[in-house]
Amino acid sequence: MKPTYQELETELSQTKSLLKEAFEMIAALQKEVRELKEQLNKNSKNSSKPPSSDQKANTPNEPKKPRKSRKGYNRPLFPKERVDKTIECCVEHCPCCGSTTLDSSKTIDVLHQVELPEVRAIVTEYILKKSRCNSCNHTSYGQLPLGIPYSAFGSKLMGLIGTLTGAFHIAKREAIQLIKDLYDIDIGLGSIPNIEERISHALDPVYQMIHEFVLESDFSKHFDETVWRNSGKRHYVWLASCNHAAVYMIDRCRNTQAFQKLIKNKDLKNKLSVSDRYSLYKRLGDRHQYCLAHLIRDFRKFGEREGRDKPIGRSIEQALSKACSIHKKYREGKINLTQRNRRLGHVRKRAEWWFYEGLANGSDELSGLCNRLLNEFEKLWTFSKETELEPTNNLAERDLRKLVIWRKKSYGTRSDKGQRFVERITSVIQTLRKKKKNALKFIQEALTAFYKKEKPPQICSEMGF
Repeated sequence: MKPTYQELETELSQTKSLLKEAFEMIAALQKEVRELKEQLNKNSKNSSKPPSSDQKANTPNEPKKPRKSRKGYNRPLFPKERVDKTIECCVEHCPCCGSTTLDSSKTIDVLHQVELPEVRAIVTEYILKKSRCNSCNHTSYGQLPLGIPYSAFGSKLMGLIGTLTGAFHIAKREAIQLIKDLYDIDIGLGSIPNIEERISHALDPVYQMIHEFVLESDFSKHFDETVWRNSGKRHYVWLASCNHAAVYMIDRCRNTQAFQKLIKNKDLKNKLSVSDRYSLYKRLGDRHQYCLAHLIRDFRKFGEREGRDKPIGRSIEQALSKACSIHKKYREGKINLTQRNRRLGHVRKRAEWWFYEGLANGSDELSGLCNRLLNEFEKLWTFSKETELEPTNNLAERDLRKLVIWRKKSYGTRSDKGQRFVERITSVIQTLRKKKKNALKFIQEALTAFYKKEKPPQICSEMGF
């Protein structure tokens, strides 16, 4: 029996409905596959992932190109006053005929060899005597000399331990073993946190001076943050950095209140600043530069897609990379300011055209990103007006990497005291490195001044910190 027209129409309607559901499911699955492939292909060049997470390919077995020879440099000799001992090496008899009548007045070569001395720790015994007054029976005790801590370890030894764990990120047990091998001193594992707490108190005034300098100085400021762990809970390391100093702060939150604590509620709208596009940084004002390196990675991701996003993403990536290259040539002195600004003007127009192209013809994700960037387009080019600004936030990325490595090695901290030690020792050490100062010597001097109740040493007296 042939189906009726009504039955055929009902069957056709059901088939259309099933096809529509199938097409929708296929489209959703295709989208999911694209997202998973994109997630799989993420690396440090097209996302914010660190370079250490990249999967390195095996080196091919093809014959390698011969390496170019490098120019050698002779180690300069020490000045005469630096030489502790001189030994003359002479020939006693001729190796050819055995004659002892030799003329050895000419100096052929001078070798300055550096050797470590035999080091032995100095152990000082302090006897604190108890006394009682015969008149009033008051009991008193002898006091340690000013500047001597009430501890089994002196300021120099504590400074060395703090430098090993705080500057070089050596594990506590390994630091104990190193001190044992060098000086034959036994240190308990629980003594290390106690020493770090003392160092933290000694460095607190220096930390506050660095913090104030970074916020108040006219140097361009770089801001960034990363994840930290404290007592098994997620925390965040906040960084404010400039060319001369860096200050770190660890907080439980990644919000406006935490950022205000970092900048001490100061108004930085008239200060030069660089950061990524995290929303809370928008309050930094008109002299704020968005990091172009972050945007280059974002648009590289679109450039690796198939479809309409590919040419747009690649073109914007090339334009922003070209802007960074032009600024680099200016910094290196290869072009002058006028040439830089003229070239940046051409690149800016090309980038703006492609942003509008992405807004009109890109996918929803690309179109939304282009729309947001067009609304804040001036913040991409603040460095073209302010010659002291950099187009990228690489300074903060490099400064923050010190704590990223520490986090990977130690998995964070386990107390608020440890957290304060990390903040202060890292701020001081990183600032000392920027000024090319001796970190060990400075920490030892800071501890000595702390126990003598004197003012702490300054890292750079010319700049006031």
